[in-house]
This record gives sequence, C-alpha cells and structure tokens, in this order.
Amino acid sequence: MSYGSNGEDDPRKATTSYGIQDKEYPRKATTSYGVQGDIHHHDHAAFHIHSSGNKLVADVFFFHDVLRPGSVITPIIPPTITLPPLLPLREADALPFSTGRFADILAMFAPTTSDAMGEEIRSTLDTCENTRPLPGEKAACATSLESLARIPAVLLGTRNVRAFSGDMPTDPAGTSAKRGRYNVTAVQKLSESLTAAACHDLTYPYVVFYCHTTNPAATYLVKLAAQDGGTPDMEALVVCHLDTSLWSPRHPFLVAHSLKPGDDAVVCHFLSKLSIVWVPAGEQGWRA
Repeated sequence: MSYGSNGEDDPRKATTSYGIQDKEYPRKATTSYGVQGDIHHHDHAAFHIHSSGNKLVADVFFFHDVLRPGSVITPIIPPTITLPPLLPLREADALPFSTGRFADILAMFAPTTSDAMGEEIRSTLDTCENTRPLPGEKAACATSLESLARIPAVLLGTRNVRAFSGDMPTDPAGTSAKRGRYNVTAVQKLSESLTAAACHDLTYPYVVFYCHTTNPAATYLVKLAAQDGGTPDMEALVVCHLDTSLWSPRHPFLVAHSLKPGDDAVVCHFLSKLSIVWVPAGEQGWRA
C-alpha cells in the first residue's frame, strides 16, 4: 500500500485503485477490481494504492483465520479526522450535486476550496453518478441524514436493518497512517447473512457516503488491544470476502500468496472508522 504517488506519502488521500492490463483507474474511496476487461469499483479499504506499493497493498488484507481471540495482527490503520456536517434532507436537496453543476458547486464553496479539494469534489460527484458496483451488487450515494438511513435498507431489500461502526481514535489533520501490533481480544460476527451494505465517507464540503452491497461476505466487529500500550485500544469493522472470483489476478494479496481469483480463500480487511456497515437485523451473529 502506498499513499500518494511517485514515492511520496499522502495520508490525506482516501483513494484506492487496482490496475488492470497495466493501467490504473483511481477513484475516491473505491477499490477497483477488473472483470473481463471492465472496471468495477468496489469500495472498502479507504487507501490510495499504486502499483509501486504492491507489497504494502498485500499487507492491508489478511486471511480469515486471524480473526480469533488470542491472535496477533498488524493492521495498517488509516488516519481518521473529524467529518464535516451531515446535512438534513431539506438542506441537502436544496444544494446542487452533479458534475453538470460542478462550476456552481465550486463557486458556492470557493472560500474554503483549494484546487486539490476541487478535484476531490469532482471525483466524488463522478463516483456518485457512476457507481459501477460489481455484478450482482448495488450502490448509491447518501447526501443527507435521512438518505443515509434509507439507502442501506433499499440496497438490502428490507427495512429491518442494524448499523454498526468502529470505535477508533480521531487523528489531527495531516496525521500519517500508522501500523502497530494488536492482540485480538474479541470478535463479534454482525450477522449470519452473506449480504451486507457498507457506507464509506467521500471527500466533500459536507458529508457524502458511498453505500454499496457486498456479497457473499461476512462482517465482524473486532476488539484490538495494542501491545505497546502507547496506542489506544479500538474496535474495528472487518469485511471478509468469501468469493474472490471477480478480483483481478494481479491483486497484490493474491499474487503475494500464490492464489488465483476464486481460489478457496477468505480474504479480509479492516474498514476505516468513518465507515458504517448495515446488516439484516433478523439474522443475528455471534461473539467470541
């Protein structure tokens, strides 16, 4: 995994890109898996990944058998800063939100918008207009408190849903990603359902979440205790992919472990603190 480009770290970015056919298709807060020459964006690990960082990309992911009390894990934790405001529906609907109104949006937020932020805004608008979920999955963007409550239920096909979020420390702006050794002290499976909806924050002047279903997958809330004692303990969300058949054969984790897409392996990764996982409420999970 790497943050930024040309060998320079940039922990402020929250973009993920996996290349296909020697190309990269970066998109804000999305993970790109190539499928038969097409690009499908599957948003999970919020990292800025380039082909030069394949070893670190592989380190972001891990096998399912690590998720048991007593095991030791060394996750790379992305920095988490305070979110901008989450608007009520009435206010969000009164604001333009489309690439066609990009100039108007920039003018509206000009006093606090840098050129780099302008590009992030354009990327978020494009992501929400062209969600590109994997085959069999669905996606949509939530721009208000009400839509954040409604969209996951629509994606999952039931109003009976539960939401989970992690509990990790908030970092000052500019904080670098950090890696540490953690003891896994508890594992809670969020649902027996193989379908979940995950919502991830995108960079924008106010809160916008990219929400998508992921299936088949298992979701967990994992308690981690830092071995060095200098890092706060935390609870982190984990998504485990039960089927990698649509992943690129050049995915760094598959390459690092001599695996092919669709091999019998459950591949997991942590979500950022600001992500939310929604699961059907009627299929309770378990604790360990």
